[in-house]
Amino acid sequence: MKDTPVIEFDKLCNNILDINNNIQSVSVINKHGRAIERKTGEVEPQVTGQKIEMFFMQCVLTISMGRDFDVEFGEIGYVHVDRKNLSMFSFPLFDHIVLVTSKAAISPITLAKKISIVIKKYKNQEHPDIHTLENDDQITHKRELIQLSSA
Repeated sequence: MKDTPVIEFDKLCNNILDINNNIQSVSVINKHGRAIERKTGEVEPQVTGQKIEMFFMQCVLTISMGRDFDVEFGEIGYVHVDRKNLSMFSFPLFDHIVLVTSKAAISPITLAKKISIVIKKYKNQEHPDIHTLENDDQITHKRELIQLSSA
């Protein structure tokens, strides 16, 4: 897969921030746990410096370890962590992770679905040549059906 230029993530982050006023920050993290794009809402996050780097590494590790089970359970759509004062959502995006933090007083499933829609539109607009695993499985399944009906 080709690397995505950083400039494209700016638009994605802004679109996610616009979904809901309760969203505090949106970060795009590379596979090494480094933020390559970061946007914050009106309230600045309280965690900075080395703590935020550890926080990003935790998100990368969670998604990375989860990918070990993609064959058995399917690809990860997102990971949600609910804390007393904060909700965190991690969405795999190519070789990166989109990390969204929000106030805890939200409906996590509704927000996750809205974020997923924005990310899916981003994937389709910016990278129409990349097929998701779901599409590849459908194509393989259709080929198998064609082979069975030809026999």
